[in-house]
Amino acid sequence: MAHIRLEGLTKVFGRTVHAVKDLSLEIRDGSVVSLLGPSGCGKTTTMRMIAGLETPTRGRTPTDARDGPGAPPKNRDMAMVFQLPVNYDTLSVRDNLAFPLMAKKMGSREIDHRIRDTLELFDISKSYLKRKIAGLGLSDRQRVSLAHAFVVPRNLYLLDEPLSNLDPKGREDLRIKIKDVQSRIGQTILYVTHDQSEAMTLADKIAIMQAGRLLQFSRTREMFHDPRTRFVGWFLGNPGMNFIPCVYRRENGRALFDADGFQYAPHGMDIPGETPQKTALHLGIRPEHVRMSIEKREGWIPSRCELTEPMGTRLLLFLRIGEDLVTVKTNRNDGVGEGTDAWLSFPEKDVRFFHGETGEAMGWGCAETEC
Repeated sequence: MAHIRLEGLTKVFGRTVHAVKDLSLEIRDGSVVSLLGPSGCGKTTTMRMIAGLETPTRGRTPTDARDGPGAPPKNRDMAMVFQLPVNYDTLSVRDNLAFPLMAKKMGSREIDHRIRDTLELFDISKSYLKRKIAGLGLSDRQRVSLAHAFVVPRNLYLLDEPLSNLDPKGREDLRIKIKDVQSRIGQTILYVTHDQSEAMTLADKIAIMQAGRLLQFSRTREMFHDPRTRFVGWFLGNPGMNFIPCVYRRENGRALFDADGFQYAPHGMDIPGETPQKTALHLGIRPEHVRMSIEKREGWIPSRCELTEPMGTRLLLFLRIGEDLVTVKTNRNDGVGEGTDAWLSFPEKDVRFFHGETGEAMGWGCAETEC
């Protein structure tokens, strides 16, 4: 297995394009880690530096793979799967899978045994063995690409958005299959994606990147509930976290947050007394955590529904509070439709505050005895 430690990793193309900026990250043996972020954030460049396909401008990408840091890609005991299937189109499925095994000088019996086991891992029918790659559909070709990567045991598997060009059913099937394969082999996998569903389904931990920088590296639950930046809170979630501009002040020793159309007054939140008055902030709360009532309730925030959007068995509601639009994810039977008045409550245990300029989380917690 591979233990990866990235230290101050930086990649500059030309003199001005900083693709990766001072990235440090540790990936433990046998774990599945996802590099998650929008297109152009540096996640693929990071993976390519680990694979030895790109040379870092600064920093190191040491691993404990067989030949160690600095070795050429072919000697790093890694396998890589790309966004588009990479196969030998004129060869059969069997010959594609046999090729890396023959390069290891394995005997025909062992080759047949490994191919049979790999076909079973990826649910590839034996009837495909004699078919030419060129005659297969995109999903089947990518399935063969994955099987080609896993047919030889490796210390590290690098998967660069391998499902992004497949149809929804193909993505779902292969996502489940990759998770199952990893649980069986227990090897280290680094998975690059812009799809948060893939990252949350497959990965033990997620590293979210933006503009070449690592913003947060943690387990999915921690990242979902305690994002360290506004971007992380917005990017992770379906939909992402609501953010409402507000201004902090204290009155009679009590913390108050003035927003457009309402005032938020937490009781149990631990806010340092030295926090400057009139600090510009964003109140963040996830759509799943907003409480809503169609009946007026004392202390709750009045709003009006502007739009509804069905999401399977759930419903997204877009509610106007002053100049701000708040998204609520709820059940279909809540009785709220377009033009309906509703009253909202933001539970303190689910509210997070972010600095208005930097976007960094303020780190204010809610005392368990109070919330």
